[in-house]
Amino acid sequence: MELIDTHAHLDDRAYADDRAAVIARAHSEKIGVITVGVDLRSSEEAVRLARRHRTIWAGVGVHPHEAKSYDAQAEGRLRELSSEGKVVAIGEIGLDYYRDLSPRELQRDAFAAQIELANELSLPVIIHNRESTKDLLAILRSHRPAAGGVIHSFLGDLELASEFIDLGFYLGVGGPLTFDKNDVLREAIAKIPLDSILVETDSPYLTPVPHRGKRNEPAYVRYVAYEIAHIKGISSEEVARATAANARRLFLL
Repeated sequence: MELIDTHAHLDDRAYADDRAAVIARAHSEKIGVITVGVDLRSSEEAVRLARRHRTIWAGVGVHPHEAKSYDAQAEGRLRELSSEGKVVAIGEIGLDYYRDLSPRELQRDAFAAQIELANELSLPVIIHNRESTKDLLAILRSHRPAAGGVIHSFLGDLELASEFIDLGFYLGVGGPLTFDKNDVLREAIAKIPLDSILVETDSPYLTPVPHRGKRNEPAYVRYVAYEIAHIKGISSEEVARATAANARRLFLL
């Protein structure tokens, strides 16, 4: 199978001792990776990794946890980084009302500003949403991402999935699909068209079964594809082909 892990954090210190081996495993299994920044430092490192590896691309952005650091200087640096050919998205951006590590007003301002930056640069967006759906939808409706985007780590029901799809978004599906007690998500995935789904790991987090509890890595994205195939009653090869095509279409890979 050829798969594209559309959301990983390969710069994370969890890979400090064996990052090269993790990347080599993904490459040997024909898995492309979009490594995603959450602040300026990680965005810069994502770009450096993408430059060095043919099958790695980068997303650059300021996560809602770091929204208090988003200012004109940060925006200027993101604009500079986005001139790199391997940068394929603005993200990870969005809202997070679970941890509230930045004030909510600043989160909303930074989110809207980065959507406008993505529109200026004709790039799609990678969106984080945690316990913030109402405000997130309001911003997406008032600041429509012109090049589309993906709802990272989608965990909602079919009704919410349909709202995002109607707004032109793909749904990023990862390890939680393989967890027990996620029946609502599995029921949604059963009915969501395959052409609206991307697969991801959020490495080093959200490790799928059978490796749950251990560090995640892009090579494990195949377990997400297996689970989607099982739910839909199709082959994992079909899932791989469709989701890889979706990733190429959205990110212009």
